[in-house]
Amino acid sequence: MFRNRLRIVFVLSLIVALFVTSAVSAAPKSGLTVNLSVSQGQYASSQDVIVTVTITNPTKHTERLLKWFTPMEGVEESLFIVTRNGELVSYTGTHYKRTAATGKDYISLQSGESITSVVNLGEYYDLSQSGEYEVAYNVSAFNLHDPKGNSFKFADSLSSEKVSMKVDGRAAKGKPTPPPPPPPGGNSFNACTVDRQSLLVSARNQAKAYATNAASYLNGNNQGLRYTTWFGVFNAGRHDTVTDNFNAISSAMNDAGITFDCTCKQKNVYAYVYSNEEYNIYLCGAFWSAPLSGTDSKAGTLIHEMSHFDVVAGTDDVIYGQTGAKNLAISNPDDAIRNADNHEYFAENTPTLP
Repeated sequence: MFRNRLRIVFVLSLIVALFVTSAVSAAPKSGLTVNLSVSQGQYASSQDVIVTVTITNPTKHTERLLKWFTPMEGVEESLFIVTRNGELVSYTGTHYKRTAATGKDYISLQSGESITSVVNLGEYYDLSQSGEYEVAYNVSAFNLHDPKGNSFKFADSLSSEKVSMKVDGRAAKGKPTPPPPPPPGGNSFNACTVDRQSLLVSARNQAKAYATNAASYLNGNNQGLRYTTWFGVFNAGRHDTVTDNFNAISSAMNDAGITFDCTCKQKNVYAYVYSNEEYNIYLCGAFWSAPLSGTDSKAGTLIHEMSHFDVVAGTDDVIYGQTGAKNLAISNPDDAIRNADNHEYFAENTPTLP
């Protein structure tokens, strides 16, 4: 009997050891470090708040990093956590819908190599009020170091220590001046050809149908496979949030005056918006080759971008793509209900789920 107990203890120990070994071997092994610095401890309202970001590879091997989550080519995601007197400050930069990441979207840092970028914080964050500010670089993504996304089982992250400074409030910078809004329910266009205007009208009509259908499904308290696939196991609070989001999306898609801007030339981007510049949607290269309806469609892209506006649903871009969105719903439903792509795929419902 004693031997049997020993055997059981040994087997259990072996199972635990194998589990731990497996978990450790699956974890991301990035050795990158990030350092932030500022040139002074106090900024007058007339001075730009400049933050220097240095990303370094101190390891003995090459490390990769998704360019979207660096300021190398400008800030295109919310790369920082910014607080004022302990309260979170709003990100006022762009929110994108992108195509899936490929190898060309990554930078490689050799052993000992560093990259340094300078960021004017006021171009991307609300520094309109005076106070004590703290800034930290903080990014997280399933595919931060690998386009395969670690099979989308866990997110990689990269962060820095905080820097602090006093900042006097100033007006927002860096955003284009939007044109006058169209009348309620109408469309206006900037630099869009006649053909593209026609496509956008059709896309909006399809998006209206998507949003109306999604809102109807949720207002009926449906909790079927369609809901759980994109927003995870049912929870009344999360369901209420998503329902409110789609009621707002449907209302805006049907009744808001939307301005479509066709000046964007980025090929691997569908569209982008500024979340506090409501109802102005900037269309990019991937949008024009997308189908009118279905997965990653023109109509779905409009749902995605509409959800970003602060006055609508205030969603973020936690992860892009169907595979990532499905896995997010399983692993972290709280993040799924704030992810724009989960809203888009729920609305497109392709393939159809009950």
